[in-house]
Amino acid sequence: MKICRSNGLRTIYSGIICDEKTTCSVWKVQFLVQEKHNKLLSAIISIGLLSFLGIVVETALNITFPQLTTYFSIPISQVQWLTTGYMLVSTSLIPLGSFFLRRFRVVTLFRVSCLSFLVGTLIASFSNSFNLVLLGRLCQGIADGIALPLMFAVVLDQVPKKKVGTFMGIGSLVIAFAPAVGPIYGGIIQDTLNWHFLFIILIPIIMVTWLLGELSIEQSSPVHYVPFDVRGGIFLAIFLTTTLMFIVNLTANSSSFKLYLFLLGTAFFSGLLFLLNEKHKSHKLLELSLFKNKRFLQLLSAFFLLQFSSLSMSYLIPNVLQILFAQSPGLVGFLIAPAAVIDAVLSVVAGIIYDKTAPRLPIISGCIIIGLTFLGANLFTPSIGGLVLIYMLFMVGLSFSYSNIMTYSLSQLPAGLVNDGNSIYMTVQAYSGAVGIAISSSIVSLLQKQQGSVISGTKWGLAINFLILFFVAVFTISLCLIALRNKVIKGDKE
Repeated sequence: MKICRSNGLRTIYSGIICDEKTTCSVWKVQFLVQEKHNKLLSAIISIGLLSFLGIVVETALNITFPQLTTYFSIPISQVQWLTTGYMLVSTSLIPLGSFFLRRFRVVTLFRVSCLSFLVGTLIASFSNSFNLVLLGRLCQGIADGIALPLMFAVVLDQVPKKKVGTFMGIGSLVIAFAPAVGPIYGGIIQDTLNWHFLFIILIPIIMVTWLLGELSIEQSSPVHYVPFDVRGGIFLAIFLTTTLMFIVNLTANSSSFKLYLFLLGTAFFSGLLFLLNEKHKSHKLLELSLFKNKRFLQLLSAFFLLQFSSLSMSYLIPNVLQILFAQSPGLVGFLIAPAAVIDAVLSVVAGIIYDKTAPRLPIISGCIIIGLTFLGANLFTPSIGGLVLIYMLFMVGLSFSYSNIMTYSLSQLPAGLVNDGNSIYMTVQAYSGAVGIAISSSIVSLLQKQQGSVISGTKWGLAINFLILFFVAVFTISLCLIALRNKVIKGDKE
C-alpha cells in the first residue's frame, strides 16, 4: 500500500510505515541477499560439476574398456589403471583439503582444479598412446582430489545454518546424478563414436564450468601462510596409496600373497610414522583428535557403511543384470538410471526436511528404508524388475540418510575443525566405496569359481552379498540411533 504526499512517497512495509528512502533500502537489502544467494548456488554448482564430470568419465570408461583393450592391444588389467590411477591420485589429495583451504583462496583452488581437469582432458582427447591417456587421467584425478572436499567446504562455510541441509542436498544432487549419466554416456559413445569423444565432449563443458566459477566464487574465510608438513605428507600419501592398492588387488586373481603382505606392511608402517609425526606438529595436516569425539566417530562409521553399501550395489546390480539376464551394457545403463535420478532429486528434498525438522527424522527414516529393502531382497527371487525396484528403494533410503549424516556430524564440530572433518569424510567416502566394490566383487568371483558356473556362482554371490548388506544396514541403524539418542531438535547445535 502506498500513500502519495507532496513531501514525498510513504509505504506500508511489513506493517511499518516507512518513507521512500527506507523502502528503497529494504528492497536494496533484499536484492543483495538474493544476489548473494544466487552467486553462492552458482559457486557450489560450478565446483560440484568438476566432481560430476570426474564420476561421469570414470563410470563411462568402465563401459568402453573392451573398445580400449582392442584399440591399444593391451590386456584389461592394464586398461583398468585408467580408473585405478585416477583413484590413487584423487584419494591421496582429498585428505589435504583442510590444509589447502587454510593456505589458499577458494577461487585459487578452483582454478587449479579446472586447469588440471582441462589439461588432462585435452591430453586424453588427442592421444593415441595409452601412457598419455593415463597421464591425462592422473591430471583429472588431481582435479577431483581438490574439488570434491572444496564444494562441501564452501557450503559449510558460507551457507546460513538454517539452509545448510538444503545446500548440502544440492551438492549431493550434482554428484549423485553422475552414476546415472556415466553408463548411458559411455554406452552411446561406444556404439556411435570413437572413444576419444568420451573426453572431447567434456572440453566445452569444463570451460563453461570454469567461467561460472570465476563469476560466482567468493572468499568468506581469511587465508594465511601455513607451512606444509612434507614428511607427514609423504607418509600419508604412502599410507593412502598402499591401502587403496591392497583393496583394489583383492579382486585381482593374479595377485600374490607376497604382494598383499608387502602392501599391508607398507601401509601399517607408513600409517604409524604419520601418526607419530603428527603428534608433535603444531601445524597438522589433519586434526586426528576428531576421532576421540564419540558422536563424530559413530556417524562417520555409519557414513562409511552407507557408502560401502552404495558402491556394492552399484557393482552388483549392473553386473547381475548383464550376467543372469543377458542385458546389454547400454540397456543396463537405462535400467539403473531411474535409481540415480531418484537419489539426486530426493537428496534436495531430504536436505529441506533436515532444515525444517529434527535431523533425526530423515537420517533414521532413510536407514530404516535401506534395512527393509535388503530384508525384502533376501526374501524374493531375483528378476529384472525386482532388481531395478530394489535399487530404486535403496536409493530412496540413501538420499534421506547419506548427506544428512555428514551435514549433522560436521555441524556439531567447532568452526576451526569443520574443514578437517570434511576432509576426513571425503577420504572415508573414497575408501569405503573401494572396499564395497572389492568385497562384493570378490564374493561373486569366489562363488563363480566354487560353483564352476558363472550363472550359478553369480546367483549365490548375489544372495550372500544381499545377506551381508542386510546386517550392514542393521548395524548402520544402530550406530545412528546411538549417535542421535540425545534429544535433537531443529537447529540443534550441541
